Amino acid sequence: MISEHFDTRTRINMKLALDRICRNRPAGEDHAFRRSVAENIIRCALAGRTGIGQLVDAGERAVVTTRAARKPV
Repeated sequence: MISEHFDTRTRINMKLALDRICRNRPAGEDHAFRRSVAENIIRCALAGRTGIGQLVDAGERAVVTTRAARKPV
């Protein structure tokens, strides 16, 4: 699916962004966490924002959203 929508450079940037976001996080190897980050990165790329900085920002936003959803009120 991903390869149908994105060129090689974009796919590489997406993988780098995902790895950069998850690398030093305690939950970085957790499948649900990585999936949440990856989904946000994909949405960003589908919107045409494919630069590494834009994709990393999208991943960081997913981290904030995931963290906020996990905190009890």
